[in-house]
Amino acid sequence: MKRFSHGLGIVIVLLMTCSLPVGATAEETLENYREAFEKRMNDELDEQGNAARELRGKYLEALRKLKIELGRAENLKGAAQVVDEIELIEDGEESEELPDTADPKFRRVREYWERGLTDIRTARNKKLKTTVSLYLKALDTEKRRLTRAGKIKDALLFEEEEKRVKSLPEVQAMAEVPGPNRPGEVRDLALFSNGARASGANDERHLIDGKIRHSDRGGFAWGKIPCTFDVDLGAEYTLNRIRMLLYEADNRRYGYRLLVSPDGEIWKEVQSASRAKSWQEIELKNEKVRYIRIKGADNTENRNFHVVEVEAYGS
Repeated sequence: MKRFSHGLGIVIVLLMTCSLPVGATAEETLENYREAFEKRMNDELDEQGNAARELRGKYLEALRKLKIELGRAENLKGAAQVVDEIELIEDGEESEELPDTADPKFRRVREYWERGLTDIRTARNKKLKTTVSLYLKALDTEKRRLTRAGKIKDALLFEEEEKRVKSLPEVQAMAEVPGPNRPGEVRDLALFSNGARASGANDERHLIDGKIRHSDRGGFAWGKIPCTFDVDLGAEYTLNRIRMLLYEADNRRYGYRLLVSPDGEIWKEVQSASRAKSWQEIELKNEKVRYIRIKGADNTENRNFHVVEVEAYGS
Protein backbone atom coordinates (compact mmCIF):
# COMPACT_ATOMS: atom_id res chain seq x y z
CA MET A 1 0.00 0.00 0.00
CA LYS A 2 1.31 3.47 -0.88
CA ARG A 3 2.37 5.39 2.23
CA PHE A 4 1.13 8.85 3.13
CA SER A 5 3.41 11.45 1.56
CA HIS A 6 4.89 13.57 4.34
CA GLY A 7 5.93 16.25 1.84
CA LEU A 8 2.44 16.52 0.39
CA GLY A 9 1.01 16.68 3.90
CA ILE A 10 3.23 19.66 4.71
CA VAL A 11 2.13 21.43 1.53
CA ILE A 12 -1.53 20.98 2.46
CA VAL A 13 -0.94 22.23 5.98
CA LEU A 14 0.83 25.34 4.70
CA LEU A 15 -1.88 26.01 2.14
CA MET A 16 -4.80 25.49 4.49
CA THR A 17 -3.43 27.46 7.42
CA CYS A 18 -2.22 30.54 5.58
CA SER A 19 -4.06 33.86 5.66
CA LEU A 20 -5.52 35.45 2.55
CA PRO A 21 -2.69 36.39 0.15
CA VAL A 22 -2.32 40.03 -0.71
CA GLY A 23 -4.71 40.89 -3.55
CA ALA A 24 -6.58 37.57 -3.44
CA THR A 25 -10.30 37.61 -2.87
CA ALA A 26 -12.06 35.36 -0.36
CA GLU A 27 -13.54 33.41 -3.27
CA GLU A 28 -10.09 32.78 -4.79
CA THR A 29 -8.60 31.65 -1.48
CA LEU A 30 -11.54 29.38 -0.78
CA GLU A 31 -11.17 27.83 -4.23
CA ASN A 32 -7.47 27.13 -3.51
CA TYR A 33 -8.41 25.51 -0.21
CA ARG A 34 -11.10 23.38 -1.87
CA GLU A 35 -8.84 22.21 -4.70
CA ALA A 36 -6.15 21.07 -2.24
CA PHE A 37 -8.76 19.30 -0.10
CA GLU A 38 -10.47 17.53 -2.98
CA LYS A 39 -7.15 16.44 -4.50
CA ARG A 40 -6.05 14.89 -1.22
CA MET A 41 -9.41 13.16 -0.70
CA ASN A 42 -9.32 11.73 -4.23
CA ASP A 43 -5.72 10.57 -3.77
CA GLU A 44 -6.64 8.75 -0.57
CA LEU A 45 -9.71 7.12 -2.13
CA ASP A 46 -7.61 6.04 -5.13
CA GLU A 47 -4.99 4.61 -2.78
CA GLN A 48 -7.62 2.53 -1.00
CA GLY A 49 -9.07 1.35 -4.30
CA ASN A 50 -5.66 0.27 -5.61
CA ALA A 51 -4.89 -1.57 -2.36
CA ALA A 52 -8.26 -3.35 -2.49
CA ARG A 53 -7.69 -4.41 -6.11
CA GLU A 54 -4.23 -5.74 -5.25
CA LEU A 55 -5.64 -7.70 -2.31
CA ARG A 56 -8.44 -9.06 -4.53
CA GLY A 57 -5.82 -10.36 -6.98
CA LYS A 58 -3.93 -12.11 -4.18
CA TYR A 59 -7.17 -13.61 -2.89
CA LEU A 60 -8.05 -15.03 -6.31
CA GLU A 61 -4.53 -16.43 -6.68
CA ALA A 62 -4.79 -18.13 -3.29
CA LEU A 63 -8.21 -19.54 -4.17
CA ARG A 64 -6.96 -21.01 -7.46
CA LYS A 65 -4.05 -22.71 -5.66
CA LEU A 66 -6.43 -24.04 -3.01
CA LYS A 67 -8.79 -25.39 -5.69
CA ILE A 68 -5.93 -27.44 -7.17
CA GLU A 69 -4.85 -28.63 -3.72
CA LEU A 70 -8.36 -29.75 -2.75
CA GLY A 71 -8.85 -31.41 -6.13
CA ARG A 72 -5.67 -33.46 -5.69
CA ALA A 73 -6.91 -34.48 -2.22
CA GLU A 74 -10.20 -35.55 -3.84
CA ASN A 75 -12.08 -33.11 -1.61
CA LEU A 76 -14.65 -32.42 -4.31
CA LYS A 77 -17.08 -30.59 -2.03
CA GLY A 78 -14.39 -28.20 -0.80
CA ALA A 79 -13.10 -27.64 -4.33
CA ALA A 80 -16.63 -26.84 -5.54
CA GLN A 81 -17.06 -24.25 -2.77
CA VAL A 82 -13.80 -22.60 -3.83
CA VAL A 83 -14.85 -22.58 -7.49
CA ASP A 84 -18.12 -20.86 -6.54
CA GLU A 85 -16.15 -18.23 -4.61
CA ILE A 86 -13.81 -17.59 -7.54
CA GLU A 87 -16.77 -17.05 -9.86
CA LEU A 88 -18.42 -14.63 -7.41
CA ILE A 89 -15.26 -12.54 -7.01
CA GLU A 90 -14.48 -12.50 -10.75
CA ASP A 91 -18.06 -11.34 -11.44
CA GLY A 92 -17.71 -8.53 -8.92
CA GLU A 93 -20.33 -9.98 -6.58
CA GLU A 94 -20.29 -9.88 -2.78
CA SER A 95 -19.06 -13.05 -1.08
CA GLU A 96 -21.71 -14.98 0.79
CA GLU A 97 -21.35 -16.12 4.39
CA LEU A 98 -19.52 -19.42 4.53
CA PRO A 99 -21.54 -22.41 5.76
CA ASP A 100 -20.41 -24.17 8.92
CA THR A 101 -19.36 -27.09 6.70
CA ALA A 102 -16.88 -24.97 4.70
CA ASP A 103 -13.42 -26.47 4.34
CA PRO A 104 -11.10 -25.12 7.10
CA LYS A 105 -8.43 -24.16 4.56
CA PHE A 106 -11.00 -22.22 2.54
CA ARG A 107 -12.18 -20.49 5.72
CA ARG A 108 -8.62 -19.44 6.60
CA VAL A 109 -8.04 -17.98 3.11
CA ARG A 110 -11.34 -16.06 3.32
CA GLU A 111 -10.54 -14.75 6.83
CA TYR A 112 -7.14 -13.51 5.62
CA TRP A 113 -8.86 -11.61 2.80
CA GLU A 114 -11.51 -10.14 5.10
CA ARG A 115 -8.88 -9.01 7.60
CA GLY A 116 -6.99 -7.35 4.77
CA LEU A 117 -10.10 -5.47 3.63
CA THR A 118 -10.77 -4.35 7.19
CA ASP A 119 -7.19 -3.09 7.54
CA ILE A 120 -7.48 -1.17 4.25
CA ARG A 121 -10.75 0.47 5.29
CA THR A 122 -9.40 1.34 8.73
CA ALA A 123 -6.28 2.96 7.27
CA ARG A 124 -8.35 4.84 4.68
CA ASN A 125 -10.82 6.17 7.25
CA LYS A 126 -7.99 7.32 9.50
CA LYS A 127 -6.40 9.30 6.68
CA LEU A 128 -9.71 10.73 5.46
CA LYS A 129 -10.63 11.83 8.98
CA THR A 130 -7.28 13.59 9.34
CA THR A 131 -7.70 15.38 6.00
CA VAL A 132 -11.29 16.42 6.75
CA SER A 133 -10.36 17.60 10.25
CA LEU A 134 -7.48 19.65 8.89
CA TYR A 135 -9.65 21.22 6.21
CA LEU A 136 -12.48 22.10 8.59
CA LYS A 137 -10.00 23.60 11.02
CA ALA A 138 -8.50 25.75 8.25
CA LEU A 139 -11.96 26.91 7.16
CA ASP A 140 -12.91 27.78 10.73
CA THR A 141 -9.67 29.69 11.28
CA GLU A 142 -10.20 31.75 8.14
CA LYS A 143 -13.86 32.34 8.99
CA ARG A 144 -12.93 33.67 12.43
CA ARG A 145 -10.18 35.89 10.98
CA LEU A 146 -12.59 37.43 8.47
CA THR A 147 -15.25 37.91 11.15
CA ARG A 148 -12.81 39.78 13.39
CA ALA A 149 -11.91 41.96 10.38
CA GLY A 150 -15.59 42.80 9.89
CA LYS A 151 -15.80 40.94 6.56
CA ILE A 152 -18.98 39.06 7.43
CA LYS A 153 -20.00 38.32 3.83
CA ASP A 154 -16.63 36.71 3.13
CA ALA A 155 -16.77 34.79 6.42
CA LEU A 156 -20.12 33.33 5.40
CA LEU A 157 -18.50 31.79 2.30
CA PHE A 158 -16.23 29.71 4.53
CA GLU A 159 -19.14 28.80 6.79
CA GLU A 160 -21.12 27.51 3.81
CA GLU A 161 -18.11 25.46 2.74
CA GLU A 162 -17.97 23.90 6.21
CA LYS A 163 -21.61 22.85 5.87
CA ARG A 164 -21.00 21.45 2.37
CA VAL A 165 -18.06 19.34 3.51
CA LYS A 166 -19.93 17.94 6.52
CA SER A 167 -22.77 16.85 4.19
CA LEU A 168 -20.50 14.94 1.78
CA PRO A 169 -21.39 11.21 1.61
CA GLU A 170 -17.75 10.25 2.28
CA VAL A 171 -17.70 12.41 5.41
CA GLN A 172 -21.09 11.25 6.68
CA ALA A 173 -20.03 7.63 6.19
CA MET A 174 -17.17 8.24 8.63
CA ALA A 175 -19.50 9.63 11.30
CA GLU A 176 -20.20 7.52 14.34
CA VAL A 177 -23.34 5.40 14.11
CA PRO A 178 -25.65 5.45 17.17
CA GLY A 179 -25.89 2.21 19.12
CA PRO A 180 -29.20 0.35 19.28
CA ASN A 181 -31.91 2.09 21.32
CA ARG A 182 -29.38 4.47 22.87
CA PRO A 183 -29.36 7.85 21.06
CA GLY A 184 -25.92 9.43 21.03
CA GLU A 185 -23.91 6.27 21.67
CA VAL A 186 -21.18 5.37 19.22
CA ARG A 187 -21.14 2.41 16.86
CA ASP A 188 -20.65 -1.14 18.04
CA LEU A 189 -16.91 -1.31 18.72
CA ALA A 190 -16.85 -5.10 18.93
CA LEU A 191 -17.48 -5.71 15.24
CA PHE A 192 -15.03 -7.59 13.04
CA SER A 193 -15.58 -4.83 10.46
CA ASN A 194 -14.39 -2.29 13.07
CA GLY A 195 -11.12 -4.18 13.57
CA ALA A 196 -12.12 -6.40 16.51
CA ARG A 197 -10.90 -10.00 16.80
CA ALA A 198 -12.37 -13.00 18.62
CA SER A 199 -10.64 -16.11 19.96
CA GLY A 200 -11.16 -19.12 22.20
CA ALA A 201 -14.43 -20.40 20.72
CA ASN A 202 -15.56 -22.74 18.01
CA ASP A 203 -17.06 -20.71 15.13
CA GLU A 204 -15.67 -17.65 16.93
CA ARG A 205 -16.43 -15.39 13.97
CA HIS A 206 -20.08 -15.36 15.05
CA LEU A 207 -19.16 -13.47 18.23
CA ILE A 208 -18.46 -10.26 16.33
CA ASP A 209 -20.07 -10.55 12.87
CA GLY A 210 -22.97 -8.19 13.67
CA LYS A 211 -25.58 -10.88 13.03
CA ILE A 212 -28.06 -12.05 15.65
CA ARG A 213 -30.15 -14.46 13.58
CA HIS A 214 -29.37 -18.05 14.44
CA SER A 215 -30.85 -21.53 14.36
CA ASP A 216 -30.48 -24.50 16.69
CA ARG A 217 -27.56 -25.66 14.55
CA GLY A 218 -25.54 -22.54 13.76
CA GLY A 219 -25.08 -18.80 13.88
CA PHE A 220 -23.35 -18.80 17.29
CA ALA A 221 -19.94 -19.38 18.87
CA TRP A 222 -19.63 -22.27 21.29
CA GLY A 223 -17.27 -24.18 23.54
CA LYS A 224 -17.18 -27.03 26.05
CA ILE A 225 -17.85 -25.85 29.61
CA PRO A 226 -15.75 -24.55 31.29
CA CYS A 227 -14.62 -22.31 28.45
CA THR A 228 -13.24 -18.84 27.82
CA PHE A 229 -14.11 -16.60 24.87
CA ASP A 230 -12.07 -13.42 24.26
CA VAL A 231 -12.81 -10.35 22.15
CA ASP A 232 -9.98 -7.92 21.36
CA LEU A 233 -11.42 -4.55 20.31
CA GLY A 234 -8.12 -3.67 18.60
CA ALA A 235 -7.57 -0.55 20.73
CA GLU A 236 -8.44 0.75 24.17
CA TYR A 237 -11.85 2.45 24.45
CA THR A 238 -13.86 4.03 27.24
CA LEU A 239 -16.91 1.77 27.44
CA ASN A 240 -20.24 2.47 29.09
CA ARG A 241 -22.09 -0.66 27.97
CA ILE A 242 -21.55 -4.23 26.80
CA ARG A 243 -24.34 -6.37 25.34
CA MET A 244 -24.18 -10.13 24.88
CA LEU A 245 -26.77 -12.36 23.21
CA LEU A 246 -26.90 -15.92 24.52
CA TYR A 247 -28.40 -18.74 22.47
CA GLU A 248 -32.19 -18.37 22.76
CA ALA A 249 -33.79 -21.04 20.60
CA ASP A 250 -35.27 -22.72 23.70
CA ASN A 251 -35.67 -22.13 27.45
CA ARG A 252 -32.22 -23.16 28.61
CA ARG A 253 -30.30 -20.96 31.07
CA TYR A 254 -26.60 -20.18 31.26
CA GLY A 255 -24.10 -19.36 33.96
CA TYR A 256 -21.19 -17.08 33.09
CA ARG A 257 -18.73 -14.44 34.24
CA LEU A 258 -17.80 -11.40 32.14
CA LEU A 259 -14.49 -9.62 32.64
CA VAL A 260 -12.80 -6.64 30.99
CA SER A 261 -9.20 -5.49 30.73
CA PRO A 262 -7.32 -2.52 29.26
CA ASP A 263 -4.15 -4.52 28.57
CA GLY A 264 -4.88 -8.27 28.73
CA GLU A 265 -3.00 -8.52 32.02
CA ILE A 266 -5.24 -6.96 34.69
CA TRP A 267 -8.86 -8.16 34.59
CA LYS A 268 -11.98 -6.81 36.29
CA GLU A 269 -15.20 -8.80 36.66
CA VAL A 270 -18.17 -6.63 35.68
CA GLN A 271 -20.96 -9.21 35.55
CA SER A 272 -21.80 -12.71 36.70
CA ALA A 273 -25.01 -14.71 36.31
CA SER A 274 -26.22 -18.22 37.11
CA ARG A 275 -29.50 -18.52 35.17
CA ALA A 276 -29.16 -16.08 32.29
CA LYS A 277 -31.08 -16.09 29.01
CA SER A 278 -31.15 -14.05 25.78
CA TRP A 279 -29.69 -10.50 25.81
CA GLN A 280 -27.40 -9.54 28.68
CA GLU A 281 -26.98 -5.80 29.35
CA ILE A 282 -23.86 -4.84 31.28
CA GLU A 283 -23.65 -1.16 32.24
CA LEU A 284 -20.16 0.25 32.83
CA LYS A 285 -18.96 3.54 34.31
CA ASN A 286 -16.57 4.77 31.64
CA GLU A 287 -14.38 1.70 31.96
CA LYS A 288 -11.09 1.60 30.03
CA VAL A 289 -11.36 -1.58 27.94
CA ARG A 290 -9.59 -3.26 25.09
CA TYR A 291 -10.30 -6.90 25.95
CA ILE A 292 -13.61 -8.56 26.85
CA ARG A 293 -13.56 -12.05 28.33
CA ILE A 294 -16.55 -14.39 28.73
CA LYS A 295 -16.10 -17.42 30.99
CA GLY A 296 -18.82 -19.99 30.32
CA ALA A 297 -19.68 -21.93 33.48
CA ASP A 298 -23.07 -23.62 33.09
CA ASN A 299 -25.89 -24.65 30.75
CA THR A 300 -29.11 -26.21 32.03
CA GLU A 301 -29.41 -28.40 28.91
CA ASN A 302 -25.93 -29.73 28.18
CA ARG A 303 -22.20 -29.03 28.68
CA ASN A 304 -21.81 -26.52 25.84
CA PHE A 305 -21.78 -22.73 26.20
CA HIS A 306 -23.24 -20.67 23.30
CA VAL A 307 -22.94 -16.96 22.49
CA VAL A 308 -24.58 -15.45 19.42
CA GLU A 309 -23.11 -11.92 19.53
CA VAL A 310 -21.03 -9.56 21.67
CA GLU A 311 -21.43 -5.77 21.37
CA ALA A 312 -19.48 -2.93 23.00
CA TYR A 313 -20.45 0.76 23.15
CA GLY A 314 -18.47 3.81 24.20
CA SER A 315 -15.85 6.08 22.70
